[in-house]
Amino acid sequence: MKTRINHKRVADKIETVSMGLGITSSIVAAGAALATPTGFSAIGVALGITSAPLIVTAAPIIGTAATVTGVISGGAYFYSKWKSKKAKEESGE
Repeated sequence: MKTRINHKRVADKIETVSMGLGITSSIVAAGAALATPTGFSAIGVALGITSAPLIVTAAPIIGTAATVTGVISGGAYFYSKWKSKKAKEESGE
């Protein structure tokens, strides 16, 4: 019985982190779209004369983190469902 509660709790916590990172990723992506260099500043970034804004550099990293936690969250969710079903079958219900 304790294991069933434990895996559900873990799945819920991972889901919360995943949702938070998903929201953060959306906000960062919107900020990066607004801060992306255009015109001569884009040419300067392409040539390496100037650097891209930090938010533009960080957006793919945060997006990747959101994707990875989403995959982990989905796996934890389905594992939790499987464990709950298995425990229900073992108890004879």
